[in-house]
Amino acid sequence: MEETKGMSIRRQLVDLSMSIVMVAILLSTGVTLALTLREEYRHMEESLTDLSMLLSRTPVVRSALESAEGGEDLDGFLQEMEEDVASVDLVVVADANGRVCYAPDESLVGLSFSQEAVDALQNGEEICLRPANPALDTQQGICAAVRDKEGRLIGMVFSGIYRRSVTRLVLGTVAQFVGVALAVGIIAGIMSVRRSKRIKQSLLGHEPDAFARLFLQRQDILEALEEGILAIDRDSRVIYLNAAAARMLSLDRESAVGQALHDIYPRSTLDRILKTGQPEYNVSLESLKHVRVLSDRVPIREGKEIAGAVGIFRNRTEVTRLAEDLTGVRHMVDAMRAYTHEFMNKLHVILGLLQLGEIRQAQEYIMDTSRIQQEAVGRIARCIKEPSVAALLVGKASHCAELGIRFTLDGTSRFTAATLPPEACVTLLGNLIENAADCLNQSPRSAKEITVAVREEEDGLWLCVEDTGPGIAPDLRGKLFQPGVSTKGSGRGTGLSLVREVVEAYRGEIRVESEPGMGTSFFLSFRRGTEGAQSEEEET
Repeated sequence: MEETKGMSIRRQLVDLSMSIVMVAILLSTGVTLALTLREEYRHMEESLTDLSMLLSRTPVVRSALESAEGGEDLDGFLQEMEEDVASVDLVVVADANGRVCYAPDESLVGLSFSQEAVDALQNGEEICLRPANPALDTQQGICAAVRDKEGRLIGMVFSGIYRRSVTRLVLGTVAQFVGVALAVGIIAGIMSVRRSKRIKQSLLGHEPDAFARLFLQRQDILEALEEGILAIDRDSRVIYLNAAAARMLSLDRESAVGQALHDIYPRSTLDRILKTGQPEYNVSLESLKHVRVLSDRVPIREGKEIAGAVGIFRNRTEVTRLAEDLTGVRHMVDAMRAYTHEFMNKLHVILGLLQLGEIRQAQEYIMDTSRIQQEAVGRIARCIKEPSVAALLVGKASHCAELGIRFTLDGTSRFTAATLPPEACVTLLGNLIENAADCLNQSPRSAKEITVAVREEEDGLWLCVEDTGPGIAPDLRGKLFQPGVSTKGSGRGTGLSLVREVVEAYRGEIRVESEPGMGTSFFLSFRRGTEGAQSEEEET
C-alpha cells in the first residue's frame, strides 16, 4: 500500500493498463491458441481420412494387392500423393496382415502395423485411427481397409504425418500467436504511456493529492485579497464570501454562506443583476455608513442563462488615494480598470466551476491563470523598474487581451526614469498604445498585435510602439499630430497631439513609419542632457 502511494499517477496508470492488457492477452491468446490447434488437428485428421479412403478405393491400389503386379507404378503413384498433398508426409500400402508392401521409401517395406489395427479392419471397420508403427515415426495416421469385390480384406492404405511436422506446426502456430501478443503488448504499452502522459499533462504535471493543497493555497489567495468578493446563485443565496467582504459588510462568514442575500444584507441591490443581466461598475454602496465602498457587479452565466452574480467591493478612499498618487491619471485608471475586469472575469469562471462542483477544473484553471499572469507581470517588472510605467504596461496588456490583441514587450526593454520623468513616459506610452489598440479593435484583420520597446542606454532613451493595423492613409500623415485629426470620428484626435507636445517639451524626436494594410510604427528618441538645456532656456 505504501509502495503504491509513493508511485506517481503516471506510473500507476501505466502499470494498471499494462496489467489489464497482459491478462487480456494471455487469456485471449491461450484460448485462441487452444482452439486453433484443435482446429488444425481436426483438419489434419480429415485430410488423412479423405486421402486414405480415396486411395483404398483406387483401382491401381486394389489391383496391385490382388495380383501383385504394378508395384512400381503404385510406388510412383504413392510418391506423387505425398508430394501433391501438403498436409500428408507418408503414404504406404500394406497387405491384409499389416505388412508394408508398397512405399515410396524402400526402407519402410516389410514393417508391420500393430495387430490391433489389423484386427479392427478385419472385423469390418473401414478406417482405424492412430494405427502407426513407432518405426514409421508418425504422430498422427489413418489406416483405411482395401477390400475385394466380395468384401474380403486384401490390404490397407495408411496416410500419416511425422512427429516433426506436427511439432513444427505447433511451434509455428505458437510463434505466430506470441508474435501477435508481443505486438499487441508493445502497441498497448505505447498507447498507455501516451495516455498517461496526456492525463498527467491535463493535471498540469501535478499528482492528485497535490490538488487539495493547491485548492487551499488558492483559497488563501482569495482570502488575502483586499477586495471583497460576494457571490450569489440564481436564487439569490450567498455561495461565497471572502474575509474582506465579510469585514466590509460586517457579516459572519459561517452563517452568511447559504443564506438568502436580503436576509443578511437587506439593502443590497446585487440581485438585480439576475434580472437585468447587465454588469454594473463602480457602484457606490451608500447603504454602508461605516465604510465607503465601490462595487463592481457582473452576472455569472451558464451558456445563455444567468446562474448567479458576483460583486467585488473595494474601499473608495483607498482607490482615490492611489489615483491621486499616480501620474498620467487617465491612462493609469484605464489600465487598472482593464486589469480588474480581466481578474473579475477569471473569478467568474472560478466561481462557476466551484458552483458546478468542478473543483479539479477550478484548481487547474486557477493554477494556469496564476502561472500566465505571473509570467506576464514578472517580465514587465524585470524590464521596467519604474512602478508607474510597469503598472501602465500591465494594465494595457490586460486591456489588449480583452480585445483579442496580442501585447508584447520587447525582452531587451529597460527603463529606470534616468532620462525621462515617469509621468512623461506614461503619457507617451499610454496614448500610443491606446491609439494602436483602437485601430486594431476596428480592424477586421485576424492577426492583431502590438509590440512595445523601451530601451534606456547611457546616451538616451528610445521608445517604439508598433501595431499590425490597417496603417495610416497618406493624406493624414502630414497632419497626424494636429489636434482634432483622427480616423475614429469626431471628438477624437487629442492623444497624438499630446504625444507631440511631450516630445517637444523634452527635446525629443518622433518618426512614423506606416504602410497601408501592413501596420504602423512610432519611434521616439530622447538624448541625455536635453532636459537641462530646456530648463536653462526657460530660466533665462
